[in-house]
Amino acid sequence: MWVWVARWIKKESNQEEVRGDAKKVSDHWREVALDVGFDPDKNVTVEEADRQIRVGISEEMDMEFREGPGGWRSD
Repeated sequence: MWVWVARWIKKESNQEEVRGDAKKVSDHWREVALDVGFDPDKNVTVEEADRQIRVGISEEMDMEFREGPGGWRSD
């Protein structure tokens, strides 16, 4: 199961732009996965359908960020 972190609607006029944006977001999450010890090939996905492109992370990776330690959290 995936947690979708970004989504774009494709139109004829923006397909290359949204593919580029999806690649940037995917590359970011792949780097984050490596930084926290997750295999990016198993924990980051890009799915493209007729009308949209989505970037997702695994439930395990999502839970790490929701429940793991971090200075950015406010208690």
